Amino acid sequence: MVVGASQTYCYAHDPARQGERKRNASRAGKSRGNGEIAALKEQLRKLADDVLEGRVDRSSAAVVNQIINTRARLLEVERRIKETEELEERLEALEGVLKGRQAR
Repeated sequence: MVVGASQTYCYAHDPARQGERKRNASRAGKSRGNGEIAALKEQLRKLADDVLEGRVDRSSAAVVNQIINTRARLLEVERRIKETEELEERLEALEGVLKGRQAR
């Protein structure tokens, strides 16, 4: 991390940002990530096999597929939110460095 001229600590070590770091870590810990994507892929594979083998009728499979697609879209929304939050943090850090340089 970069420390601006007017700063004593970088983002990762600034005691004033401890709460912010804790909230961000909590959010990261709650994200489901690739594990849930893998589970959705497995559900789709099993659903397709079940339809082809006649264990699940097509209309039920279509509804389940819609639900799986909705879950996949929610995962994408969560990913975008997390990415936006991370970019905002990085931008704030860069703005802090820039302000420190302009104050010289």
